[in-house]
Amino acid sequence: MPGGRPQEYDREALAQEFAQYIDSTDIPIIAEFAYQHHIDMSCFYDWPQFTNLLKECVQKKQSALERKALKQDVNVTMAIFSLKQLGWSDKQETTLKGDHAHPIVVSEKAANW
Repeated sequence: MPGGRPQEYDREALAQEFAQYIDSTDIPIIAEFAYQHHIDMSCFYDWPQFTNLLKECVQKKQSALERKALKQDVNVTMAIFSLKQLGWSDKQETTLKGDHAHPIVVSEKAANW
């Protein structure tokens, strides 16, 4: 098992490569880029050079997955799974508040959409 100091990376050059990867890939995947460059993915979140690139990557991935799923150009189930990993949700949450003096009343008309 190898030991020693952690590998040093030219972060600026790596950031440029990541920007090129984002531009040239239909659906950019952070884990894929990290694997291809033998880097732990968590490093990207610690390096300031990657802050805006990570946001750009996620935005491109979200928009590409949504567009391709709507056109059925990708497996929709996988697109949903991937989007949920990015914080999307397919459930609706409702919070009702009330107290004894002002009880909550739900009428049929209010629920008629």
